[in-house]
Amino acid sequence: MTRIAINLLWLRPGQVGGSETYAIRLLKAISKNQNFPPIEIFASAATIDRYPFLETDFAINRHTPRLGRGGRIWLENRLFADLQGAEVTHHLGGTIPKHQQNDQALVTIYDIQYRDYPQNFSGIKRRYLDKAIQRALNDTHTVCVMSEFTARCLEEHFGYPKERCHIVPPAIEAAVALETCERKTENYLLYPAVTWAHKEHKFLIKVIEQLKDLDLIFVGGQGPLHNEVMKAIKSSPAADRITHLGNVDEEKLDRLYRHALCTTFPSQYEGFGQPVIEAMTRGCPVISSTGGALPDTVGAGGITIPTELDQWIEAVNTIRQPDTRQRWIEHGFKRASNFSNNQAATAQLAVYNALLQQ
Repeated sequence: MTRIAINLLWLRPGQVGGSETYAIRLLKAISKNQNFPPIEIFASAATIDRYPFLETDFAINRHTPRLGRGGRIWLENRLFADLQGAEVTHHLGGTIPKHQQNDQALVTIYDIQYRDYPQNFSGIKRRYLDKAIQRALNDTHTVCVMSEFTARCLEEHFGYPKERCHIVPPAIEAAVALETCERKTENYLLYPAVTWAHKEHKFLIKVIEQLKDLDLIFVGGQGPLHNEVMKAIKSSPAADRITHLGNVDEEKLDRLYRHALCTTFPSQYEGFGQPVIEAMTRGCPVISSTGGALPDTVGAGGITIPTELDQWIEAVNTIRQPDTRQRWIEHGFKRASNFSNNQAATAQLAVYNALLQQ
């Protein structure tokens, strides 16, 4: 019997950014835990094809939503309105279907950026999200979040007590021992992020224009601002030193982290900011903005500063000093040691088990 049904129908591989990374790595971490209960994944054929371990390690309910987003929403509503045989239903996409009936449902909410940065969202989108998140808070038994920051935001904006939120941090590979970390450093800054408006790619273009002996590498999927970012790169006097690689596999991303001068993360808003911890685990110093949860996530493991051009130029030049860079590498390893795959899986399984015992 399926005890846990997990809704991944919202996931469009390569298009939803950090929520995809979080969900897939969390499920991979759970699959390596010997004590996970029977789980059935509801997902599109595209998701299963992209992540074969889902079919290997879990029961699969494969679907191919038609007619775009509207067809996917219709399918979710139909499937979860009268789902039989699952004791707990987990909606991992931040919202829930309108007619889901499971009293033991839970939802993972990643952030409510649209409340703090409404200019990045249309009025229609903001109204939709208000209704969808309020429904998720009202109609599910349990709410999971990645960070204390998101819990505080839900309390501030929706009156949902932060104490009721269950924090399930991202699943992150354990930090590599300092003595085994590759030391070859190349003269480039790395920024892994989908080209969403709040990610501030164009700010980094301005930074690299002032650092004339460094390169800038962007990686990540195409968001709504992608064409605008590419135009900014093309028109920049530093165009020959800026590269956008698009989506890369984990092996290549790992190499990029290990050889970068530093990871630069100027995002206006993050519900957690998983890439900054990933960078730290690979011995890559971090310079981050103060947006959203980033100061909490980075902690003492990296440099957090406002997105002021002069401050970022100074921070990068500071990292270029070998002794200073080594010190930030060590701070990063120490901070990253607070996160692991097992920690994330254990936290999520504790939520599942508490619901199953009710």
